Amino acid sequence: MLTLPKYFIYIVYTGILALMLIAVIPRQDIKRLAIYGIIFGAVMDGVLIVLVSHILGLGGYLHYGPLGFMGIPLFPLFAWTAYFILYFYFLPEQKPFLYIYTLAAAAYSTLLSNVLENLGIFKWNYGRLLVPFIIYTLWHVAVTWAYGKLQRMAD
Repeated sequence: MLTLPKYFIYIVYTGILALMLIAVIPRQDIKRLAIYGIIFGAVMDGVLIVLVSHILGLGGYLHYGPLGFMGIPLFPLFAWTAYFILYFYFLPEQKPFLYIYTLAAAAYSTLLSNVLENLGIFKWNYGRLLVPFIIYTLWHVAVTWAYGKLQRMAD
């Protein structure tokens, strides 16, 4: 039986997110939201990788093989870009739903990081629930706030 290296998981989950993005969101909205996905997804994940993994040692990506550069795996950057384009497309405008949506997205991210840990391509060093949820909640709240500010400035 053919056994593929663990780093192929990065390609698979990034591909699934990209297919979801293309299947669900109209092309003009992908173009409109791409810059936000890149900034709040790829760039922020790169910053968080350096901060959380390399500086604070809270956890990080494992087994990314040739799919990384200078200790940063590349495919999660693409995956977070697609994720945040989807996130912004479905972002509700009403306050109670906005808060629920943001917390649900942080919970989903925590869940997915635990699935990735179970698959052996991610590792949290200080618990699998509280620390990840705090990190993802702060990330999603900051991103949602900044996106809202940018949208109000554009109007």
